[in-house]
Amino acid sequence: MSIFVKTFGGTRVIKNNDIVNARDWPSQKAFALFRYLIFRRNEEVSVEEIYNLFWEDMDDTFAKSNLNTTLHIIRRTTGITSEELFVKGDLCCFFPGDKITIDADIFEECHRNLMKATSDIEHEKLLKRMFEIYAGPFLIEDIFAEWVQEIREIYESWYSDVLKELFKLYLAKKDYDAALEMVNAYFQREPYDEDMYYKAIEVLLKKGDITRAKRVYDKLSSHLMEIGIKPRLKFDDFLSKRGSEFMLNGNKAVVVDEKLFESFLFLESRRREKSFVLVEVKLTDK
Repeated sequence: MSIFVKTFGGTRVIKNNDIVNARDWPSQKAFALFRYLIFRRNEEVSVEEIYNLFWEDMDDTFAKSNLNTTLHIIRRTTGITSEELFVKGDLCCFFPGDKITIDADIFEECHRNLMKATSDIEHEKLLKRMFEIYAGPFLIEDIFAEWVQEIREIYESWYSDVLKELFKLYLAKKDYDAALEMVNAYFQREPYDEDMYYKAIEVLLKKGDITRAKRVYDKLSSHLMEIGIKPRLKFDDFLSKRGSEFMLNGNKAVVVDEKLFESFLFLESRRREKSFVLVEVKLTDK
């Protein structure tokens, strides 16, 4: 039997294509212990530690009986065998065998390989794989548990880095839609990263989507206002600093800065036949 354990964005077990969700567990205590043992996988965990965490203040004799019963429920629910999940003396162990795959292990392996990747193709492949795997916080059911906070934050940090790297990658390929998808996902995690907001605004201006760019800028302003600061740049700074570089919006209209607009206006005034329409729009802060 092949078993796949998903830990990101909600813990689920997939065994032979059958999905075991949170509501399918006959005991929430068993589900909670299973999540803890996933976190402590490939370790020898003191049963005393488990007693204190799950059966605090209970006599060890009763706690031991509860642990054995709960482990039995875990095995029966997930299909994990007693060779993979067992108690040995005063130690409780979960050693996933070859038939058990945990998405967090794949995520960690991808990150290790990413650190030593030598080719752009391999680098991109690993980034995309990590993006696919990370569906949300690690063991989200234990969102307030102290024991999982550190590794959860590490995974979240890696994922934020993945989003930034994919943003740069798609930007280099001029795949602006994909780049914006990455940066929008990044903003959900890092709402105060001013530099990334500015990069997103520049992407939208390259697409000619001034309205959406202004909306992103306003969102940044709102977030920064929450912590009592203002953006370093004003929105019209993005338009004026582009120099003679112009943009095409969705209607194929050309957007230029004021200096270039004046040049177009002068040249067009000297033509006998008009080839296009010039419209001057000034953006001001309220």
